[in-house]
Amino acid sequence: MTTTVIRNVRPLGLDAVDLVIRDGLIAAIGPDVGSGVPADGLETIEGDGRLLFPGLVDAHTHMDKTLMGLGWHRHDVGPSLRELIDNERRLRRDEGIDSHQQSLRHARAAIATGTTHIRTHVDIDTEIGLKGFEGVQRTKVEMAHALTMQVVAFPQSGMLVRPGTVELLEDALRNGADVMGGLDPSTSTFTCTSRASWARSRSS
Repeated sequence: MTTTVIRNVRPLGLDAVDLVIRDGLIAAIGPDVGSGVPADGLETIEGDGRLLFPGLVDAHTHMDKTLMGLGWHRHDVGPSLRELIDNERRLRRDEGIDSHQQSLRHARAAIATGTTHIRTHVDIDTEIGLKGFEGVQRTKVEMAHALTMQVVAFPQSGMLVRPGTVELLEDALRNGADVMGGLDPSTSTFTCTSRASWARSRSS
């Protein structure tokens, strides 16, 4: 059994307390509850009166194709949803985006800023197959000690218009995807009117 005491922290801004954590779960919380914990094998973290929050949740990401750490890129496409989807697929191909490398960058940055759970959509189509999904699954396993991830198999390029996509989605679900998402890429009502340039972070 591993035990950690976090002393002098303020949960959600309330009065300062100690937390006793055993095997990753909060066992006790209150003023000075850490003082009676045996010292053998004990890890102590001094909070110095800082705020204490639950881990943050990022409920909508696309970790397989994040552009974090890559070079500058001008966004100048659209305004239809189909144009945006086609451009994104070209960008993924032209940049040779490595879904494992990029999702790992995203995961590490999220953890560093307090996120402990992510729901990520992962593109599944007949061009990339399951490559993006497999890269994100690697990241999910490697970062499981600090981050939980829900993986959404996402047929962004369409299903009926790209024969073989349904079978790929079924493969993803059989191999660990948590859920399947989707959108209607044929709709004419969903458009993007902004043509502003956007930059990608150069941090790695």
